[in-house]
Order: sequence, then C-alpha cells, then structure tokens
Amino acid sequence: MVQRNHSNKNIIISFLTLLMMLILPAWVAAAPTDEATNVSTNKTWTITFNKAVDPISVNLNSVYVLDQFDVKKNGTITVSPDRKSVTIAPPVEGYNFSNTYTLHITNSIKDESGKPLSSNKQKKFTIETPGTYDIVNIASDGTTSFVKSYDSYENALTNLKSSQGIQYKDSLVKIPSGMVVTRAHASNVLTNIYSDKQLTKPVTYVISNTELPYISSSDTYVEVNVAGKNMFISQENSKLIPENALTGRSYYSVSNSELVHSIYSTSSKTYSSYQIGAAPDFMTAGQKYYSVDGTHFTNTSEQEIGTSYPYFEYLSARSKTTYTAEEIDAYISAMLLKLESDYPNNVLYQQAAQKSKLIGLGSYLKQIEETQHINALFILALAQHESAYGLSNRAQQYNNLFGLYVSDNNPLAKYFPTVESNIDELIKAFINKNYLPPNAGYANGAVFGNKAIGINMKYASDPFWGAKAAGHMYRIDQMMGGKDSITKYKLGITNTSGLNVRTGPGTEYTAAYRYTKAGMPITILDDNLPEADWIKILSDSADYEELYIHRDYVQEIPVK
Repeated sequence: MVQRNHSNKNIIISFLTLLMMLILPAWVAAAPTDEATNVSTNKTWTITFNKAVDPISVNLNSVYVLDQFDVKKNGTITVSPDRKSVTIAPPVEGYNFSNTYTLHITNSIKDESGKPLSSNKQKKFTIETPGTYDIVNIASDGTTSFVKSYDSYENALTNLKSSQGIQYKDSLVKIPSGMVVTRAHASNVLTNIYSDKQLTKPVTYVISNTELPYISSSDTYVEVNVAGKNMFISQENSKLIPENALTGRSYYSVSNSELVHSIYSTSSKTYSSYQIGAAPDFMTAGQKYYSVDGTHFTNTSEQEIGTSYPYFEYLSARSKTTYTAEEIDAYISAMLLKLESDYPNNVLYQQAAQKSKLIGLGSYLKQIEETQHINALFILALAQHESAYGLSNRAQQYNNLFGLYVSDNNPLAKYFPTVESNIDELIKAFINKNYLPPNAGYANGAVFGNKAIGINMKYASDPFWGAKAAGHMYRIDQMMGGKDSITKYKLGITNTSGLNVRTGPGTEYTAAYRYTKAGMPITILDDNLPEADWIKILSDSADYEELYIHRDYVQEIPVK
C-alpha cells in the first residue's frame, strides 16, 4: 500500500523488480531498511512515479547503482514515453554474484514543474549466489538423476556423454534432443528470437508456451528451429524437454480434404486445432505429419514426404479478389447466421447476424482494395480472426476489429469512432506503412506468412497467426464458391539477396525497389513473356501494380 504524503506536491516512486514490487513509503518517512536478496545478475530496475518527471533531471548523477566500493555499476538509464517511469539497466558485464549493491534515487530528480523529490532514497540488493552445473542421466521416461557437479558450464560440457543432460539450478540447460517451450521472464510474456548466439540481433518474437524444436544450447542461449530456420533464444526464456519426456507433439493431418494443424500444449497436455486450407495431395487421411514451417512435411518416422505451400498464407496482400461487394456482404450475413445456428448455446454468437461489426462492410472493403491496393478478403479474414467475426468485446465496444494498439504486455483499449476509421488506421498506420512496402521497418514479404517470412514475423506473437488468418481467407473463398481458389495466381520465392525488382523486363529498366535478402515471397502475374528471361510479378509497393524479376532468381513454389 502507498502511504500518502500530507503534501501532494512531492513525487511518490516505486521499484518494480523482476520478481516483486516494492512501493516506497512517503517521502517524509525514513528510507526503507529492508534488503532485496537473491537478485538476478542481469536485474533491470524500474522506478515508477505518480507524476511525470523532467527527463533532463534523470541522469547518472540523480539515479544510479553503487557497489560495495562506492563505484557506479549500472547500465543505461531510460525514461518511459509517458515520463512516469525510469528503467536502470544492469552493467554490460552484469552484477557480480553474491555482491551487495545500493540503488540511489536522489532529490535531483524533478517533476515537470521543477519540484524535486523531498529526500534521497536508497535500496540495497544482494545478487544471487552462483549455482552448479550438474550432469544428469536422462531415463527412458524423461526423468533425470544426478551424476556429478561442476563449477562451470565448460567443465560440465567436457565431461558430458551424448545421452546425458546438464542442469543449472534444477533447470535443464542442455539435452541430447527434444523440444523447447518458451516461457515468460519477469513481466514480459514474449520471447525474443535472435539470429546470433550473442542474442544481439532480434529477428522476431513468440508468445509464452510456444513449442520449438531443440537444436543445441549453451549456458546462455538455446538454438531452436523457428519456421524452418535455426535461430536463438535466451536460456531464461526456455524450458528444455528431453525427447523421452515428451507427452505429446504438434502435428498436421487431413480432414475432409483439408489441412488441419493440431497444436499441443505441454502445460495442459491438450491439443487445439485449426484449419489452414486444402490438404496436399501427398497426404492421407488418418495419418499424422510433422512440419517445422507448415510447408515441408515428414511422416512420423521423420521421412520427407512432400512440400506444399498453403495458397492464401503465401498470396500477396496486393492481390485482388474476384468477388464483388454484394457477394462479400452476402457471405458475411450467411456466415453470421451459420454461427448462430451451429453454436446456439454460445453467448458470443447469439444474435450475431444483428450485432456483428462486419455487417455491411463489403463496399468499403472493395473501395480499400481499389484505392489502397489491399485484397478485400485479406482484410476481412484478418478482421474475422482478430475480432471473432466482429463480435469480440473490442469490436463491439471500441470498433477495433484488428486489436490495433493491443499487445501481449499492454492490452490497451483503443477506441475508434467507426469500423471504417479502424480499417483506415490498419491500412495507413500499419499495413501500408510498416509491413508491405519493401523498405519499411517491418517488411518481410507482403503475405500473411509465418515466423520466418511475411507479416507474421513482426505483427503477431502467435507463430501460427499467419496460417490461422489464411485459414479464414480460405474458408471465406470456399463458402462463396471457391472462385479465388480456382483462378489461382502462381506463387514464388526469391533465391538471392540484393535482388532488383524492375519497372520493365530488362536491366535497362529502373529498379523500383530491392529485396535485400533471399527467400522473399512473390505473386506471379505472367511467366510467359516475350522477354523469356523475365517474369511479371505483383508489386509489394503501392506505387506500382506490376514489376519484373529475372527468371533465374525466382523459384516457383507448389501451392494448395
């Protein structure tokens, strides 16, 4: 509880630690005497205020950490955008094991009106003691038994047998094989995924309890497979599960000629499933299949059986649907009535055909398709996925069909005056600004994609967000007669980095933009040009409709 000061002019602060929150007494009271113990070596402190502070007054002289020799030992100090909190990072090398430090907040910190804190405040904290690295045997049922302790990971690794694992503070940090389940660390539910072992180059992120195939590990990182690419996450965000301890595993299967993904939860030991699209011809009903990226499949014996890309997951958002506004409106009405009929006892779907925020959007979606060059069904599929068919609380109360400005760590209730203004915000502030233009900050391909390609890399923490949204687009098309599936575009993937995408079929034409990395998804408009070495593609940039790439740098992909 916060003790109120008799004067409301003073700033009240609190420490938000990784594992606990300590709210300081009123400024007129004595400094706190309790001491935090067993603090992590990479501890970041956050100080929160009841007033916005003057950021100029927040510096190494007004807030800092001293070691036992009165030497400053903190890292970067950052003021939050609202100026009501300050974070103090640990030193680059981390705090030393078993050492005691003191966090100082001085009255040099001022609020925006220039009023300082009434007194200095201090907080002592002691860093955890180092643990031992224990070699363990891993039994056939996944249980472990202690073998021997070592004072360093390197010493344990030197003596490790191929069938054994290494534990640190009762957590496995190395296993022969198995899976990794991501876990929250401190107040952050997200796990950053990096391209380097040093964990300095973030590529994407996933939510807690995401299952990833284990490749290797050290005492600081875990190498995992993310959508077909080997990348790295922190040990702090990892729970390693040996192969023998796995009680279930995510898989793909065929149901009614459609591809179904069943995701296993290690915490609840249950499966949840969703439909992606049409099943590849090489799959058989009643069989299980595995895939790390949803395109390259093996059987349960880990033998490769085929490759197939879900069409709507890899179709450019710049494409156009063949359906009219009237057909889209008719679909929305039919879909909502179907939800009412199929789930009569579900409160969410009751009176769906009267209250959904999707009703009557056909004309506006087609208008956006023409003016902003975003497929109308692409937007509708995203709205269905993010807003439970326009029936979610955010859709109903805030006209927010897409969860805009809502993150895993900050579920902001952002209001929009109309659903049309919400769609405008999605297109102008997100999709057409940051995701589709080739040189935009989050550009990884103009498709729904996954955690290695497309919008999914930076838009959503769910690694299967792209596949789920594509599943909605597939079902929309199927319910309206499947016209978009019948008249498929050809799709491809680039195979080289630094690839120029030109305004005409030849090197003499200007480059409209460049793909800096290989593996970019493209939608092919014509691969039978008079200029045989060139193919016509759909532009990722809204400034062009059609562009050209040399045939040698594109691999057509099989779609279903």
